Amino acid sequence: MTGPETVTVGVPAFRGERFIAETLASVAAQTHADLEVLISLDGPDPATEEACRPFLDDPRFRLVVQPENRGWVGNFNWLVDRAETAFWCYLQQDDLWDPTYLQALVTAGRSHPEAAVLYCDMQTFGEREQPVTMPSVGGSSSGRQLALLYDHHAAVPLRGICRLRALRDAGRLRVHEVDSFASDTVWMSAMARAGELVRVPETLYFKRFHDANVHTAWARWPEERRVHGWVVHCAEMLDEALACEATVEERRLLYDATLHRLVTARRAPEYLPDHLRTDAGRQQLLGAFFDVVRDRARPDLPALLGTDWPGLRRTTRRWRRSYAAD
Repeated sequence: MTGPETVTVGVPAFRGERFIAETLASVAAQTHADLEVLISLDGPDPATEEACRPFLDDPRFRLVVQPENRGWVGNFNWLVDRAETAFWCYLQQDDLWDPTYLQALVTAGRSHPEAAVLYCDMQTFGEREQPVTMPSVGGSSSGRQLALLYDHHAAVPLRGICRLRALRDAGRLRVHEVDSFASDTVWMSAMARAGELVRVPETLYFKRFHDANVHTAWARWPEERRVHGWVVHCAEMLDEALACEATVEERRLLYDATLHRLVTARRAPEYLPDHLRTDAGRQQLLGAFFDVVRDRARPDLPALLGTDWPGLRRTTRRWRRSYAAD
């Protein structure tokens, strides 16, 4: 039996024997006891399965071993598809929660019925130690998308609790050919279409950095792969943003904001080499972006922006000149 404040915790696991017991212990210690925990082990892995086994004596915990490897996005999406309770949240196999983490977010949810996601501040530890915060994202639907395009990259709300209705509206993480680079950040835009992203200003989530993190691996990619991943990411951010309710003028602002994100990588500087921050480099980036958008974006993109494909190309080139002038 589940209630209006039941939280399902989805834990995707893969070669997680080093840390997953500590992670699950932090879930078991939650003061908000109305929870269910579903661990999805991404392919047979006796060591990780053995680390999880002591927690299965608690009827709130369940482990499913996938017969084949789904990859990090596929495993995440498998868990999303099985969300049924009022709230759902994702916990990485190596991160930790303060005992009051769920209680604080569920309590905040009572005061913010409009929120699609409620999340707290993070503190990283391990190979990198720093606080990570992200302001609430409110306002109109298009305004929320603008805020995400200009100001946010770290997918902090992904570590919050999501209302089931918003999760259903947003759907799964996107899959693309560059190892689904930054699909977690694009997911924030999908959730922001469903409602506000509300910050609870307490540091209750602890993100572990180590040599096997997915994000750590992205930063080590060869330059060409990092740049292509960044271009595809910006195209997907635009696609999500344009799915919100907006006027033609608002959509043009969203397009401009996407171009700004593309050429500055202000919140993700490690993915954009210095030589692409020159005028010639920006021209190269914009050309690559336009090609990706034309090939994979919604076919009605020019119409949404009140133009056609040749007109959109001219607009993109003019934007570069105006950006350089500023």
